[in-house]
Amino acid sequence: MQLDAWKLSDDLALEAFRVGRQLPADLRWLSLQLMRSATSVPANIAEGYHRASLREYLQFLSIARGSLAEVEYYLHFLGRADLIDAATERRLSDLTNRSGQTLSGLMGALRAKLPARSKSAPSLREPPPDYLIDGATTGDPRPGTRDPRPEQPSP
Repeated sequence: MQLDAWKLSDDLALEAFRVGRQLPADLRWLSLQLMRSATSVPANIAEGYHRASLREYLQFLSIARGSLAEVEYYLHFLGRADLIDAATERRLSDLTNRSGQTLSGLMGALRAKLPARSKSAPSLREPPPDYLIDGATTGDPRPGTRDPRPEQPSP
């Protein structure tokens, strides 16, 4: 994936994973929370990117932004509890901020593509080719509804 927001959040997830592995065993719960929230950011960006509509994409980016806020808090907490040194906290906080700014910029650019007061969500993708649209031959728009049997002549 070539999105800057995804790249930065992927870097953050890796760094958070490394920090989490260094925490004491009795703080495994905190380590897991940090790692889960950090990996959730790029995972939600990727999942949203592959959704069918712009509104769905934006919803997943919003979830990613919430997970990023969790990471930000856990880093703050680890710093206050003296579980990470100030340099590590500063480095990860900077990466969190850059990830957040890039993610917010992406969300703003995508929101600008939404039609004003429209209930239909524009697609980010080209329409699928006819061979992927099962309803093209049966008139039924649901996927997988094409009857695989050869057509029988009408009596």
